[in-house]
This record gives sequence, C-alpha cells and structure tokens, in this order.
Amino acid sequence: MKVNVSNIKIGSGLGDIQFGCTKEKLRYLIGEPNEIDTYNASGEDDGYLTEAWHYDEYEFSVSFDEEDNWKLTTISISSPECTFNENKLIGKEIDEVLQLLENENFGENELDDLSDETSSQKLISFVNASLNLWFEDGKLSEIQWGVLWGDEDTPRWP
Repeated sequence: MKVNVSNIKIGSGLGDIQFGCTKEKLRYLIGEPNEIDTYNASGEDDGYLTEAWHYDEYEFSVSFDEEDNWKLTTISISSPECTFNENKLIGKEIDEVLQLLENENFGENELDDLSDETSSQKLISFVNASLNLWFEDGKLSEIQWGVLWGDEDTPRWP
C-alpha cells in the first residue's frame, strides 16, 4: 500500500496520517519506527508520558501522548520532499516561508532567537495553528505541528 507521507495538513496530520490515530493504525500504515523514545513531556514527577516514534526513511517523527489516550498529537518533519499547499518549504529562507504562509489565517507569530556562539537557530511559532518552524542558519530545517485545541485540555481531532 502506497501511503502519502509528504503533504502537511495543519490541524489534521501528514498525508494519510491523521492526528488522533492509534499506534496500531500508524504501524499498519507505515510499519515499525526506527526508534522509539519515551519521556516525561511536562518535566514534573507526576506528569504524563510522551512516546516519540522516529521514521528515518521518511525524515519525520510522531508523538503519542499518554494524557490523550496514546493518540497521535504531534508531527515533526525535516524531509525536503514535504509540501504545504504544494510548496516545498524545507530549505527556504525565513522571509520566503512567511510569505508563503501569509494568507493562511494562522494568527500572529512569535519569533524566538535561540542562537549561541556556535549556531544560528530561530523558532517561529504560530500558537493558534499549533505550528512551529525551526530555522538553522536562516533556512527552514524542521516543521512541527500538532492537533488543534478547543481549549487547553480539549483536542479537536480531525
């Protein structure tokens, strides 16, 4: 079965992979991950766990949250083949990416400069769209997006 894993859909997922799917469904769609990491996402002793699955072949990772009954909540992708509205974004400069997203009604964005002496890294976040754009040396290196939220505790599954 040929599965689309390149078309970014804000609030919905990646191609044929939808937010809210189970681990079993993802395994059925694209097979076993190359690596699985489990960690405490909140950093608190009584916090919930997150399980991140990494797929090297597709250059993306997905996260399942215990708090949401282990449903898929977040995707991160660095593949230059991924598209958003038929545009390849990975490798583009900040201004070009922002121009391509200008008409999307994602709301205001926040820019964080995370650079240090050895690297230039910026993060642009669109909170209303659950979208984070990671830039290294001025070029988009990773796109991270998640399920949209009705409020702080209520995911709006697609």
